[in-house]
Amino acid sequence: MTSRARGLLKLLALLAVLAFAWLVFRHVPIRELVTGEGLGRLGAILRDAWWGSVAFVVLYALLAALDFSGLVLTLAGGALFGFWWGALLNTIGANVGANAAFWLARAWGREGLRGLLGDRLSGLDRLAEAHGPIWLLRLRLIPVVPFNLLNLAAGLTAMPWRGYAAATVLGILPGTLVYTYFADALVAGVTGGSRGALVRVLVAGALLMILSFAPSVARRLRWVEERR
Repeated sequence: MTSRARGLLKLLALLAVLAFAWLVFRHVPIRELVTGEGLGRLGAILRDAWWGSVAFVVLYALLAALDFSGLVLTLAGGALFGFWWGALLNTIGANVGANAAFWLARAWGREGLRGLLGDRLSGLDRLAEAHGPIWLLRLRLIPVVPFNLLNLAAGLTAMPWRGYAAATVLGILPGTLVYTYFADALVAGVTGGSRGALVRVLVAGALLMILSFAPSVARRLRWVEERR
């Protein structure tokens, strides 16, 4: 078997794994878990068990590596564990899952992609090696850019792992904190119903809006600075 054929088989295997995971996620009764009653039961189990925090991080990392929504997982962490503990667990799980997805794509997908594109991949590789981490950091700061897509796409390029890992740690931290706070505030508002809980929900919503516009504001300020 030639190296090109072996690479294509690996790429097909990667696509098959992701497709299988997507089918599993589609048929698992996730909606039952994200209801108020379901989250309450799950939260009670995870908070009371000594292994609960470890199990959540492992589950977060595994699901994120297999292309499950990082946003849903982060919101679940905030709802189940509160802001401080949830932010820590979400950050660890997201980074472990992101790096696992990166190496999964690098080991199974890159060789096949090189076999398909040939020399056309060289230009992208040079760009990824030189500027990939900076662009990744910018994209990580934009909430609407899919978390899992960036993980897999970075692994398919020649982006250095250290730069990828550093950009991931820094880039996902603001969003992780804001979404965790939002989920915690939302649960407090639903269960508590107090005026303070409502204020927290409004603050969390404002933070989400600020986070969404932050990259555009940063680019505009940089453009103004360069024109001076």
